Amino acid sequence: MSKQFALLLGAALALASAAPAEQPASAQPVIPYDSLMDSRVGIDGVIDNEDEREYPATYADKASGLTAHWGFDDSLIYVGLETRGRGWVAIGFGSAKMNESNMLIGYYTEDSAEVMNQVGANYAHARSPQSDSAIREAEIDYDEDTGVTTMEFVYPLRFPAGEALAVPGLAPGGTYDIILAQNTKSVSLKAKHTHRSVLKVKLADKPQPKKSE
Repeated sequence: MSKQFALLLGAALALASAAPAEQPASAQPVIPYDSLMDSRVGIDGVIDNEDEREYPATYADKASGLTAHWGFDDSLIYVGLETRGRGWVAIGFGSAKMNESNMLIGYYTEDSAEVMNQVGANYAHARSPQSDSAIREAEIDYDEDTGVTTMEFVYPLRFPAGEALAVPGLAPGGTYDIILAQNTKSVSLKAKHTHRSVLKVKLADKPQPKKSE
């Protein structure tokens, strides 16, 4: 092997390891398990893949115009959503329709920014103080250089009790309906989505502990 070829191969492998593990749009999205999510992800409104990928998996959804970065650990799910829109952005867990969907919705303007938990009821949704308090961390920001709005949050796998939700939570190995939606122009939550899609998403199985010899 020539020295030049070896250098090129090393550079290619370095780039491959730094790039996000983007899943093919035709494949069912899988949210990976990683016991070190808390140390690898920073909830700051920026997806940082410069040195190594921040999230263990990335899914670019053409229908909604959103790119989802995600992973989970023993008790929490970590999600980052990116868009070139300037309105609200949302993800809903557990239902293919708005009704009984557990939704995280955010918006960013120069004057205000917020990420909130809302629960779908029929064709509407309302903020839930009980669910809002379940959000462990959240941030949304807009990068003027790239034109990208990013919303990040950490949320329990076990959803708050007492809500009218389609599922009580997310479990490793399970497959769930997830809604991705946004309004690319308006931050008003009364404004209907401009882009939306429904996905069947699987949470990966947790690795089984090794048996001691």
